Amino acid sequence: MSVKNILEKRRSVRHYDPSYKISSEIITSLVETASKSPNGNNIQATRYLIIDEPDLRNLILPIAFNQQQVIEASTLIVMLGDYQAFDKENIIRIHEEGFQAGYFDESLRDYLAHAAINYYKNKSTEDLKIELTRDVSLASMSLILLANEAGFDTITMSGYDSKKLKDALNISERYLDVMLIAIGKGTKAGHKTVRHNVNEIIYKNEIIKCFLKPKLDSRNR
Repeated sequence: MSVKNILEKRRSVRHYDPSYKISSEIITSLVETASKSPNGNNIQATRYLIIDEPDLRNLILPIAFNQQQVIEASTLIVMLGDYQAFDKENIIRIHEEGFQAGYFDESLRDYLAHAAINYYKNKSTEDLKIELTRDVSLASMSLILLANEAGFDTITMSGYDSKKLKDALNISERYLDVMLIAIGKGTKAGHKTVRHNVNEIIYKNEIIKCFLKPKLDSRNR
């Protein structure tokens, strides 16, 4: 399927066949491709924490407000951003690897590395959080598209208690949790959703104030 077809047909699926298993090789392949997603200065800050232990899934279930896909989907992934990706050493190492691979010369290697280091060095923790959220979200969307292309169903989840999740999984403050992704074989199709008309979400050259008018039901007519 084309990306367009996947987006047109994709649904957030909440009911999964718990007996269906996706091999670790397939998940690794999906993650490997998703890791090619755009990311700021190629610092590669996205991390994928795959939870396949049933006891951990059951521990997460109430933390995620008892959303059954947490335990029923074949794969549950905690999408994380690594604050250490902003470290000077990481940035230099990545650009050195690019140089060694022959992707650019020494001059461009040094320019790119120094530009990235200078870009991040004065940013606040909140600024860096936004950077991580952006990069992890891009990778998450890629992973969802790839999983749907491979014939699986997916759902993203922000409905969970972040602190309790990190405590349960011993995730340090080095990492920012951005979302959970469940992947598997659905047993019930996700419901369709309404989207705004494209003309309501496109602006040209300036933002025009507009207010959505609530639709009146029959009782208010």
